[in-house]
Amino acid sequence: MAQLALAWVLRRHMVSSAIIGATRPEQVEENARASGVKLDADVLRRIDEVLA
Repeated sequence: MAQLALAWVLRRHMVSSAIIGATRPEQVEENARASGVKLDADVLRRIDEVLA
């Protein structure tokens, strides 16, 4: 879920960076992997619908 949220935030044009928090090294690694997550148009549209 964290990777999905970060991937979405990082794809927003008005966001230049995302500040993340982690208490364990594994969380840092997981958060960093979010930069490589590709969200297709349907997923992005659905997220926007849910957040509206």
